Amino acid sequence: MTNSYRFGTYLVIGALTLANSLAGAAAHEKTQNITVTATDQAAAASTSPSSVHALGLSGVNRQAMWITEKPVGQFFAAGKHSNFKGPSGFFPGDVSDPSHGPVVTFAESHGIYVNCLPNCWGTPASFLNDLGESQMIHIADSYVGAFANDRYTVGTGGLLTGALPPVLYDADIIAIAHAGAAAFGTGYHHVYHIFLPPGQDVCFTGSSPLECYSPDNPSTFYFCAYHASVDFSDIGHVLLTVEPFQNVPGCQVQSPSPNGLLVDSTADVLSHETFETITDPDGDAWWNHFDLALFGSEIADECQDFNFGYNTVNLNGKNYEIQPEYSNLFHGCVTGPFKLP
Repeated sequence: MTNSYRFGTYLVIGALTLANSLAGAAAHEKTQNITVTATDQAAAASTSPSSVHALGLSGVNRQAMWITEKPVGQFFAAGKHSNFKGPSGFFPGDVSDPSHGPVVTFAESHGIYVNCLPNCWGTPASFLNDLGESQMIHIADSYVGAFANDRYTVGTGGLLTGALPPVLYDADIIAIAHAGAAAFGTGYHHVYHIFLPPGQDVCFTGSSPLECYSPDNPSTFYFCAYHASVDFSDIGHVLLTVEPFQNVPGCQVQSPSPNGLLVDSTADVLSHETFETITDPDGDAWWNHFDLALFGSEIADECQDFNFGYNTVNLNGKNYEIQPEYSNLFHGCVTGPFKLP
């Protein structure tokens, strides 16, 4: 479901200075040091998001669901490799775009790595490269009206360090996004994936009850990640996803997985947010407008197993354990443009 949250004014991270020892450390991905400045903080404090769409069920404690023996998911039968068959004949519903909202026909992804090197999250740029070179990415073609290969690539990443408050709120995240976008570009052809280190909490400003990614506080652990968009008066439109550390109960995939839980848990949630950003960047494009149980769901929501147990998917010659995506062409969940999982 897409919900709008107004960004408040908060004391942001402060001027973030990247340690010189990190420079060039991510050999698999071109990276550069970035800094959150007072300008980024001011920009974050003076804007509001177009939409915020979280991976999670509104009002549902995700960690409790996972810990309690991985109960039956909302839509899918319990157990690994059952992600296409729904209980009691359930089938996901087609999504639609009556508002003809913008979509992302091609883009560079930019990882923004906060207080840790990319390998802390299993080098997610490697996964994004494999996804962009795969057949699976072409599931998005029919939604965005573009069909060429190599449309979704990996751009320059940002390495960013500094003292963080115990909990990040909307303005903190948007200041980081502003810093990245000011360095690498804005508009619908750039997507910023903000990776938060282990133990870092992030919460929606003004949510009631307080909705957070908060593994150490199960009472507020409501989501695993989210994507959003925001307009800045100085640099324009920015697309972002927020990717906390996913290898925790409530967000991690089931074991065994081809690359281990760190890599595949990050890849699973990152693929979810990437597909939704491509097909519904501002919350006014492709989502379910008609089915009562699925109203507001985007193409990844409709195929998420809340037990996080998925089939193996081959992307660019490498296997990952990640969820399928909803295809209007198949009227179901698929792992490629022409095949079922």
